[in-house]
Amino acid sequence: MRSTFLALETARRALVAHQRALEVIGHNIANAGTPGYVRQEPILAATPGYVVETGAGFKRPGTVGTGVEIVRIKRVFDGFVESRIRQAGVTLGLWEGRNDALSQVEAVFGEPSDAGLADALSKFFAAWDELAKRPESIAVRTALVEEAKTLASYFNQVLRGLRELARDLDDGIATRVDEINSLAREIAAQNKEIVRIAAIGNDPADLKDKRDVAIARLSRLINISAFETRDGSVVIQIGSRELVRGDSVNELRFESGTLPGELLDLGVDEQESRVVWANDGNSADISGGEVGGLLEVRNDDLPTYYEDVEDLTTTLAERINEQHRQGYGLDDPADSPPQRDFYIYDPGSRVLSVNPALDPDAGGDVAKVAAAATPGVAGDGSVALAIAGLEDTLTMGGGKVSFGGFYQQVIADIGTNARQAAHMVQVHEATLHQYTNNKDSISGVAIDEEMVNLMRYQRAYEAAARLTTAIDEMLDTLINGTGLVGR
Repeated sequence: MRSTFLALETARRALVAHQRALEVIGHNIANAGTPGYVRQEPILAATPGYVVETGAGFKRPGTVGTGVEIVRIKRVFDGFVESRIRQAGVTLGLWEGRNDALSQVEAVFGEPSDAGLADALSKFFAAWDELAKRPESIAVRTALVEEAKTLASYFNQVLRGLRELARDLDDGIATRVDEINSLAREIAAQNKEIVRIAAIGNDPADLKDKRDVAIARLSRLINISAFETRDGSVVIQIGSRELVRGDSVNELRFESGTLPGELLDLGVDEQESRVVWANDGNSADISGGEVGGLLEVRNDDLPTYYEDVEDLTTTLAERINEQHRQGYGLDDPADSPPQRDFYIYDPGSRVLSVNPALDPDAGGDVAKVAAAATPGVAGDGSVALAIAGLEDTLTMGGGKVSFGGFYQQVIADIGTNARQAAHMVQVHEATLHQYTNNKDSISGVAIDEEMVNLMRYQRAYEAAARLTTAIDEMLDTLINGTGLVGR
């Protein structure tokens, strides 16, 4: 009689275990398309057996099994692969940040183009060459001033564009820092809940999945390292300092730096844009992620390009002015050159402009453009010819390259860096894709495999139910049929 009831308990345990296993399989199937979901696997184990005693002090040989139970729900997870995914995300984020920022730098310059600064520079010197041929022509002088104004507007546009881009990059970095803090708070809250659930003996698998998704996004934003503690919470570090530990967060703050070309003679110290720890203001060790890539371009590449263009602008104006001050306009007196500048560059506003005395739109007169070395000599365009010759003079780069050549070097450097960033994005996207595929092969849900498991546990459940029916029939016979004869 006792054995019969133990058999009934065994069947009951089988029903409970396989029903729970079916629930796990159903959960896997339902989340087959959920990003970041990690497949769960029911781990079944035999319950401890017992030794049957006859009641006369004798024991039957061996033990009698008592059924099955689910000892835990296993989260099919490889920590090493997850770590590689996070590190690949950090590197990919770095190059994505650089690629995004450098693409915007290219847009500021807009080269190569038939209507860019390089083309304007070429047309500007061509106008001086034309003036050297016809210095007495008002029409040619007017065309020269217009080309000069066009060139100045391109220089001003690039310099202004680079300063505005610096502000935009600062805004982009600040937005990402806010997102980092938000993700850190989310992870800390998940840590707290995971620890609570684990403490009462349950498995917070789904919550860990959500936490891993948040950590993966965090790794694309900034360089992090993460490890799980014994209580199930995750510690996240940036460099040697902790961003998250348990349910505590050490938030970050963004501080914008000095804009390129900003005047520093008013007690303003030159400062790079940086990310600091909010609690003490110390700089965070940023070396990767989108924030790292944007900071590199904002603090290193962008100021270099700005300085190059500003150097080209000021040097061009200085060299042209040196020649122009030695010449005479059409109506200048013969006693001495008027020492008139052609270009004016205002370091305060960082704006290049044609001398108003030469610009008809500003009330000036194009006849004052100094084309001649000798006053009152018709057809003298020697100064204009000397200025036109500056196009091929090795003036920039320590006397190694011309104005146009120097500008082409700047454009080539930007293009090289932008192409490198775009290429590295492709390379590290492939790397991350490979690691993600490895994770999916381990942790992802395969519908065909889950259907096989579904049928297996279904058949086991049906067999356990049939066992229960058989035991019920046995008990009915034992209880209701014992002692009745001849029926």
